Amino acid sequence: MSISILGGHASGHALFVPKGDSTRPTTVMLRRRFFDAHQDCSGLIFVDICAGTGAMGLEALSRGASEVLCVEKNKHVIRVLKSNAEAISKKVPEAKVKIDMASADQWLERFLRVYKTWDEEKRQNTYLYIDPPYELKDLYKKCLTLIKESEFEGVLWIESDRQKGILEKDINSVGYQFAKVYKQGTSFIARLSSLE
Repeated sequence: MSISILGGHASGHALFVPKGDSTRPTTVMLRRRFFDAHQDCSGLIFVDICAGTGAMGLEALSRGASEVLCVEKNKHVIRVLKSNAEAISKKVPEAKVKIDMASADQWLERFLRVYKTWDEEKRQNTYLYIDPPYELKDLYKKCLTLIKESEFEGVLWIESDRQKGILEKDINSVGYQFAKVYKQGTSFIARLSSLE
């Protein structure tokens, strides 16, 4: 099975997907809805947490993101992610991709300490995209709590599912609300904003 980059320098390039149930790539239609609204990612630092195949982060890279950070804890999946990143990097001028094997919450805790040292423009141009397995609601909440306590200044996105995943009321319980939502079937990508 493969999925393809939809636009930018690497448009049409196939990304490999690991065999089995180890990943759940963002559907093509949902990814298209998101990137139709964010066609130019120039200057963005796109952080893809629970990256899987890397489809979201590598799509942003293809569309001009200045840097992409992918986080994945599954050692079998990360091999495919690295292969995908290497292939896309060859097609993208000055590509900067970093891949870390780590659990989402532990990596995020370390990242947010480094993030605080960045200049204001870099902090504001950071997209955090969080997409764990839908059923891991506690992981969503833990990550969102870490971000809330860090005074994150960039743009926060999550992917989930109205039947299997975290819901808006759960998001509200950690101090966020939906600001913008892209839907495909029961799955959605939501931009979050603070309730305060």
